[in-house]
Formats: sequence, structure tokens, C-alpha cells
Amino acid sequence: MHSRRLVLLKSLLTHAERHAVPPSVRQRLNRHWRLLEQAEGDDPPAFREALAYPSVGTWIMHALSMPPGDGDVLGALAAAVALSTRTGFRMTLSAPGGLLTLPGIGVYSAHAELVRVVAGPRSLRLAPAHRRSGITLLPPYNRATGPGWRGLRPLPGSSTLLDDLDPWRAGTLPAHRSGPPITGGAAADSGRARDWTARWQAALALLAGADPGRLWEIAALVRSVVPITRLAQGGFSATLGSAPGAVITELPETAWGLVAVLVHETHHSKLTVLEDLTPLRLEGGRAVHHVAWRPDPRPVGAVLHGTYAHLALADLWHHLAARRGATPDARTAARARREAYRGQVAEALVVLRGSGELTPEGGRFTDGMAWHLASLTERSARYRPRSQEPVTGR
Repeated sequence: MHSRRLVLLKSLLTHAERHAVPPSVRQRLNRHWRLLEQAEGDDPPAFREALAYPSVGTWIMHALSMPPGDGDVLGALAAAVALSTRTGFRMTLSAPGGLLTLPGIGVYSAHAELVRVVAGPRSLRLAPAHRRSGITLLPPYNRATGPGWRGLRPLPGSSTLLDDLDPWRAGTLPAHRSGPPITGGAAADSGRARDWTARWQAALALLAGADPGRLWEIAALVRSVVPITRLAQGGFSATLGSAPGAVITELPETAWGLVAVLVHETHHSKLTVLEDLTPLRLEGGRAVHHVAWRPDPRPVGAVLHGTYAHLALADLWHHLAARRGATPDARTAARARREAYRGQVAEALVVLRGSGELTPEGGRFTDGMAWHLASLTERSARYRPRSQEPVTGR
């Protein structure tokens, strides 16, 4: 994924070079690219981690859809990455609507269209371009406070961020809204954050008692939770191919609901990253297939993703049925959920194997899913250690 992000960032420069952008725009883009190069040289691990933050991908895709040089997207990305590597810099950035967003860090309400940014190894100064006064923040910047500054909140017990400020955190999902960066006042935003925090803590507690392996996996792979409000009724969650590691979701009604969302979407992210490394399906396939979990026919790539995610849910309920302290009724309910998912996955595996659209690697991956599905039995729930589970079943 790192190489892909670098290629996409470089394409922003190429895009500008192929169009008749003013020399000043080209010079600005080149300065921002040089800042990225400096940040990489200063701290390569921090550079990679910052560039891998999920919303960086949605920002890049947004920039590529705009006229070259518009929006100062590369500048905001370069500034955010440089702050993560403690690289010093000075620049003036555009603040659309009076808001300067630094992806993965926070939002500064400047009430101005331009913001001066001065960063050193241990401080960040932000000020509207037409004023002398501003604010000075100390790292970690997402936890800093100052007039007009709001950092992304870390969710308790993890390094996962509640990314509810970035205007491009959910990409351009249709029929949904993520809301403007600053909504409803501080009290309303704090109330919503408390709801998410409470649900998150309850979900982690459930996983700690029922399936510690998945708790570790989610803590390691989920970089951000992106709250959205859907315009239609019903629960909704999603993972964007451009932003693996972000779980985009409405607030589930229960902690178990959030557990299911986290497991489901984490597996979409894992498969997205795997497909960047190893093609699992052939290009150009136009056939669509029916699956049990969707009313509309789906292309083979969507079937593959859905199968992997639903296999994870079958595995989750398999472990919940075997957890210590569960009541007989709870075990019965968990087994019923497991069997429902097992049936859906079994049907989808037949579709995948008969599609003729998988690469050899995709065929072996599908065989691994089938093997793990067959292993989800009552006997395995009692006797098989978690460490012996295959990677494809995770």
C-alpha cells in the first residue's frame, strides 16, 4: 500500500505537468513534494505510518478528481506527514470555508481562507494569514488544545482515532453524509463522542472476554472509526478501497453490533491490502452473481470480499458459542448465527469456484476459506486452540 500511495501522490505532480497550470501552481506543488521527501528522510518509519493513515487515500483520490493544483490538497497532506516526522517547515495553506484540515491530526477553524503554518520539532503554530495572532500547539497535536483547534480523539484502550472532523474521511459515499467538520457546537460534538466512546469500550470488553485474538487484530489494524449518518433507515458500514484501516459506520445500537461491524470491515481492509500485493481475480470479468446477503447481483470481486467478511462473522459466532460463562440460551443463539453465516458462505464458495474469474492465487485463497469453513464445528470449538487457526480464516 505504501508504494501505491507514493505513486498516487506523484501522479498529482504528473497531472499538473500535463496541463497548462500556472508556474506558481507548479512551483507550489514541487515545494510540497520536496517537504514529503524531507519528511521521509527525517524519519522513514513515521513517514510510512503517516502516509498509510486511511483518509490520506481519500484525500488523494479527491485531489485527482479536481483540476490540477486546486484545493492545496498536496500541501495539507505534506504538512500532516511532516508533523508526524517532526520535520520543520513554513508554508501558507488554503483553508476552504475557513477550515484547515490536517489529515489524521485535526482541524483548525481559522475563519480565513489562508493559514500560516510554522512547524518545528516540538511545536506547531497556526494563524490566519491576515493576522499576527494565532495559536501554538505542542505534540501530540491531536491531543493539544487551543482556540479554534480540534484534534482527532483517540478511542480508549487503543491507538484508533475517532475521525469525525475531516470533511473527506468518508470519501464520496452516495446517500450518506458525514457532516461538516464542526457541527452542532462543542457540547453536541462531545455528546456524540461520548456515545462512540462508550460503545467502543463495551465492544472491546466483549471481545476481550470472548475472542482475544480478534481484539488484538482490531487494535492492530483499525486506524480510524469514521462516524456517518445515513439518509436512509437501517444500519450501514463500509470500507473504501482507497482507505483500508478505516471503519466507516453509523453508530450501532449495541456493543455486539459494533463488534460485528469491526470484524466485518477489518476483513474488507485485509483483503484490500492483499489484493494490492497479489491479484486474486482476473481483470475484465463482467459476470454478476447472486449471493445470500445482497438482493442485487454482484461482480466476482464483491463476492470474494463478501465471502471473506461473512466467513469472519461465522468464525466470530463460533467462538462466542464456545466462550466461558455463556448461558445455554446465549450458546444456542450464537450457534444459530454461526450456522446462518456458514450457509451463506458455503453458497458463495460454490459461486467463486464456478466463476472462472479467479487467478491461481485466488483459487488457493478460496480453498483456504473452504477449509476454514469446514473447521467451524462443535468439536473444534471445544478442542482446537486459537493459535492453530489458518490465516485465511482471520
